[in-house]
Amino acid sequence: MQTIGAKVSGHRAARSVDFTKIYIDPPQGYENPVDYVGQMSRDGMTVTGMWSLAEMDGTFEMHREERAAEMQEAETAETVPASGMPF
Repeated sequence: MQTIGAKVSGHRAARSVDFTKIYIDPPQGYENPVDYVGQMSRDGMTVTGMWSLAEMDGTFEMHREERAAEMQEAETAETVPASGMPF
C-alpha cells in the first residue's frame, strides 16, 4: 500500500467547516482536489458532511481523538487575554 501526501486548506465559521485536500505529487487518478463541507458537533469531537471530487461525491465523518481535544483546549486557554474577554 502506498502513502500519498496531501495539503489541506480551509476554514471554520462557528460549527461549519469547508476545506480542500490536494495531493502532493499525486499518482495517476489522484490529480483532482477533494472538497469537503460539513458541520462540527457541539462538543467539537466529530465533523460530518459531504465530499466531492470531479463528478463523484459522498459523505464523510471524522472523529477527533480525546488527546487531540485536550491539547487544543490547552492551546486555546493560553491565547485568552488576561481580562478573559474576547478581542
